[in-house]
Amino acid sequence: MSNSTALVLAAFFALPMMWMVLASVDKGATNQLRAPELTAEHYWVAFQADNLAALGNSLILSTVATLVGTAAAFIAAYAFSKHNIPFKNPLLLTVLFLSGVPISILIVPVYKMFATLGWLSIIPTGILLGVTAIPFQIYQLKNFIDAIPAELEEAAILEQASSLQILYRVILPLTKPGLASSAIFGFVNAWGNFLMPVVLINSLDDQPAPVHLFGFMGSNSIDYGAIAAYSIIYSLPVILLFLGMASQFKAGFSLGGAVK
Repeated sequence: MSNSTALVLAAFFALPMMWMVLASVDKGATNQLRAPELTAEHYWVAFQADNLAALGNSLILSTVATLVGTAAAFIAAYAFSKHNIPFKNPLLLTVLFLSGVPISILIVPVYKMFATLGWLSIIPTGILLGVTAIPFQIYQLKNFIDAIPAELEEAAILEQASSLQILYRVILPLTKPGLASSAIFGFVNAWGNFLMPVVLINSLDDQPAPVHLFGFMGSNSIDYGAIAAYSIIYSLPVILLFLGMASQFKAGFSLGGAVK
């Protein structure tokens, strides 16, 4: 890739971010990139109680989805990696196929099922979002677990460790980088989802931030400054999550002396 191509690609990413930062402090913000007329009023709007409540709903939704998806994917990835499963390759191909199927194509039957069971609320929706991320998370985690030497499990078996003890005392600590990347994927997958919450959550008070952000767009006008300010605040949890997990990526695998 040439330097000029890299600069063009960098501009495509940088200019929208620059607009968002400048528009958030521009009193007369528009959809154009320009020097701002400085003001903080957009952030006052973004920090109103209902807007913060929507961020809280997003945190609940994404946390539930992350815990459900990452835990289930970890157990499934371990089984695929370290155990002989009948029809393993066809199952893995099925998982790979499912990772590319958008859940939106099933929104009507899912809505009917949720409505029948009385599940049109934030927790069941978070669980469903966690389930939708599992196929891709399985592939993420399987690659990390594949790299763990079989000798570690054999040593644990000689010490009469049970399957659960091997899973949580041997495999889990050595898969932390994979768990971190899988958790980030699951969190972001739920954090940015708009369609599922707007359809599957009945209560307006329980709607997450992406749905609430849509409220800044009226039929006759769009509050660009408030959208920019709220978008910056909305992006902070994902940035903090990534920074918090960064140490796991740097650590990588620490297998030296593990067998001993």
